[in-house]
Amino acid sequence: MSLLVTARRSVCVAGLSAVLAGGARAEPPSAPPPPAAAAAATSSPPSASPPERTAPADQAAADLDLQVSVAVARTQGGALMIALFDSEAAYEAGDRPVRAERAPVSGPDVAVTFKGLKPGRYAIKMFHDLNGDGKLGLNLFGVPTEPVAFSNNAKISMRAPTWAQTAFDLQPGAQSQSILID
Repeated sequence: MSLLVTARRSVCVAGLSAVLAGGARAEPPSAPPPPAAAAAATSSPPSASPPERTAPADQAAADLDLQVSVAVARTQGGALMIALFDSEAAYEAGDRPVRAERAPVSGPDVAVTFKGLKPGRYAIKMFHDLNGDGKLGLNLFGVPTEPVAFSNNAKISMRAPTWAQTAFDLQPGAQSQSILID
């Protein structure tokens, strides 16, 4: 039973290394407007002044910054591979973070800021890429051989911490997460 749980956790965290190695997810391309909408846009009469532009509500609300401070306990060097998730489904899958960062480790403290976030619930997964290959090292049983950490300093106990253990609210005001990775 524990091997199955360990394998599931490893897949979840290992999927993170693939995402982080490739950087943040790309948003899917937007579909072209339907022909009727395109025709309406081109057939409107010219106006004397251009329409007033306002920021969409989502864009106006997406101005929060999250400061992530990481204390690196054991080893300097390599890089932290950090993924920020905005839903339980994405967190559990480990392959669709809303943002991802690679932060070089040159001392015991590393700081990363995720800018332009919307208010909501988020969770962080990270690993310390000691050998610089961009992948989470795993042993034969699927257990990480490189340090891993999670928001709220949630601990691994036979499997990766759940969304409920790692999720935090991001609201206007000073927002930060302090995480220890060892």
